Amino acid sequence: MAHDHDRLELLPDGSTAFHTKGGERWKHRDVEASRVGPGYRLFVNDHGERRRYDFAPKEPHDATVFDLREQLAKARPVSADEEEAPTARA
Repeated sequence: MAHDHDRLELLPDGSTAFHTKGGERWKHRDVEASRVGPGYRLFVNDHGERRRYDFAPKEPHDATVFDLREQLAKARPVSADEEEAPTARA
């Protein structure tokens, strides 16, 4: 059965999974309760690779699968040690 790669998948741990255009599966969680502004989104793929996307000061945290793909493309690689450290986005 083919998967629909343009859908979001809600996971039991509170994360949301999605697929890139190429079919790679990633999940994400937001590290800030706010719906707008500071915070970041942590992406983790099924192989354990981690990437972090820092939100702009007034950027909304709501996202479609297409927004998530764009954010993932802009996200920077991080280690598990680094993921909790705050960063500023220009």
